[in-house]
Amino acid sequence: MSYKRGDIVLIRFPFTNLAKSKKRPVLMMQEPNERGDFTAGNQENLLALKKSDLIQTKLTVDSYLRYDKCFTLNSEIIDKKIAKVNEDLMQKLKRVFCNQI
Repeated sequence: MSYKRGDIVLIRFPFTNLAKSKKRPVLMMQEPNERGDFTAGNQENLLALKKSDLIQTKLTVDSYLRYDKCFTLNSEIIDKKIAKVNEDLMQKLKRVFCNQI
């Protein structure tokens, strides 16, 4: 499957001790590069994610984007795509993220 910037995908997210993991949604903040790596943000808190921000969704609960904790992942660990956010939210995320650094 082809994934794009703005997709919310489900991955097996490791705990910090690496002993266990849990499936969690992450927002793809850029398209995967030629090696399949992409920058992602964990959906935990800080920026509310409203239904009006979503183009398509399988999210069943209110969610939040945690833009202060970004990381690089490989697209091979994606379980499935569960939503896509609109461009307005991506631009808002870019503004708040850039103001934090």
